[in-house]
Amino acid sequence: MKVLKKVISWPVVLTIQVITSVALLFLLFKLGVVPTKYMIILVVVLALLTLLMYFFMKPSKGKHAVNARQSIGKIISLVLSIVLLIGSVYVAKGSSTLNKISSADKTTVHYAVLVLKDSKIKSLSDLKNESIEYNLQYDSKKDMNQIIAKAKKEQSSISYDETSDDYSKLADDLYNNTVHAILVNTAYNGMFEEAHENFSSETKEIWSYEVDSKVENFAKDVDVTSKAFTIYISGIDTYGKVSSVSRSDVNMIVTVNPNTKQVLMSSIPRDYYVTLANKGKKDKLTHSGLAGPENTVKTMDNFLGIDINYYARVNFTSLITMVDALGGIDLVPDATFTTTSDTKVSFKEGVSKHINGQEALAFARERYALGGGDNTRVKHQQDVLMAMLKKMMSPAIITNYSSVLNSIAGSFETNMASSDITDLIQMQVNDMASWTFVQKQFDGKGVMQTGGAYMPNNKLYYMIPDDNSVAENVSAIKAVLNGQTVE
Repeated sequence: MKVLKKVISWPVVLTIQVITSVALLFLLFKLGVVPTKYMIILVVVLALLTLLMYFFMKPSKGKHAVNARQSIGKIISLVLSIVLLIGSVYVAKGSSTLNKISSADKTTVHYAVLVLKDSKIKSLSDLKNESIEYNLQYDSKKDMNQIIAKAKKEQSSISYDETSDDYSKLADDLYNNTVHAILVNTAYNGMFEEAHENFSSETKEIWSYEVDSKVENFAKDVDVTSKAFTIYISGIDTYGKVSSVSRSDVNMIVTVNPNTKQVLMSSIPRDYYVTLANKGKKDKLTHSGLAGPENTVKTMDNFLGIDINYYARVNFTSLITMVDALGGIDLVPDATFTTTSDTKVSFKEGVSKHINGQEALAFARERYALGGGDNTRVKHQQDVLMAMLKKMMSPAIITNYSSVLNSIAGSFETNMASSDITDLIQMQVNDMASWTFVQKQFDGKGVMQTGGAYMPNNKLYYMIPDDNSVAENVSAIKAVLNGQTVE
C-alpha cells in the first residue's frame, strides 16, 4: 500500500508529465517540421501546464480540500501525459516514415518460375526430373546462376535450359507446352503480353527469389525552399515492393517553384518513342524503367535537355492504399464512360463522384473506353494526383494521419533527403501560402511499327513525339524554373 501511494504521489505524477513533455518536444525538434516560433509557443504552453499542475497538486492547508484538489490534479496530469505520449508516438511514426521513403538506395529484381494457371504443378517438387527454360537476353549470367543455384537447393533433379531465341518466345513455349515452366525476371512480363494479352492472369508463380542491388544517389540537390526544382514521378507497373524493377507506366515531371508558389505537372505518355539512356536506341519510355529509376531519369534528362533534380516512385499498391487511407477522393470526370478493367466503374461527364482506391486505380489506368487512348489516361493520372493533393491539404489529413503514414511506408520512395521534405513542410506551415497548380501533357502520333530497342522484331504501338508539343512543354518547365507564371 505504501509503494502504491508513492507511485501515485503528486511528485511522481508530475515527473511523468515533465518526461512526456520533454519527449514530445525532442521528437518534434528531431523531425524538424515545426517552425521555431511554434516550437517556442509549444515550450511555453507545456511549461505553463507543468507549473499549473504543480500548484494544483502541491500540499496546502485543509486536509479534505487538499485530497480532493490533488486527486483531480493527478487525474488531469495523467490525462495530459497520455495525450503527450500519444502525440510522441505519432511524431516518431512520422519521422520513421520520412526516413523510409527518403532512403531510396536499392532496386529489387523479382525472379520467378512460372507455369500456366490451370496446370497441376504447384511447386518445384512437381517438376522433378523435368526442365525449366530461361533466357539471358536481358539478365546477367551471374544473377541467373545465383537464382538457379537457389532453386536447385530445393529441387536438385530439375535441369535448366537456356534458349537463345527472342526473350518473348519463352511465353510461346509455355503456351505451346514445349516446356511446363519458365524462369523469368518478372519485370519483363509485359513483353509477353504483346502476344499473350492475358499472360499475367493465365500464369502463376510456383517459386520466386529476389535480388537487391545498391543504387548510388543521383539526385541533383538544391535548396528546395528557395530554388525551383523538378521531380520525376514514376508509377511502376507492379504490385508489392516499390523498389521492384518494372516498367515505368506513369511518367510525370513535377516542376516546383517555392518562390512563385507554382507547381507544373507535365505528363509524358508511356509509349513515347524516345532514346533510352542504357540502350542508345529508341523505344517506349515505359521500357526505360526496366533498367531502374536512374535510367528513366537519364533518358528524360537527355530527351528534354533539362536537369531533373529528384525522382519519386509509387506503385499501384500505393495508389489504392493511399486513396483509401484518405477516405477516398472526389473526381469530376471530363467524359461519360465505364472502365474496362475488372473493377467496373461508371463516370458521368461533369458530375462529381466519390471513389475509393480500387476505383481510382481503374480510372487512372483506363485507356480503351475513351477515344483519346494514352493521352486521356495521362490526363486522368493527373486528375487523380490533383484530387489526392487536395484531400491531403484538407482537415481530413489530420484525422487520417496514421492511416496515410501506413499507406505511404513501403509504397513510395524518393531520393529527396528527409531534411528537404521537412524544410518544405516547415516553409508551408510558416507562410500558409496557397499554391497554383497547372496541368500539361506531351502529345504525339500513335503508330504501329517494329524496331524498338527491347523487342526489335515485334510490331508494337509507339507514340511518335510531336515536336511542337515537346517544345511547348519544355518551354513551360523552363518558365516555371525561371520564376515566370505559366497559365
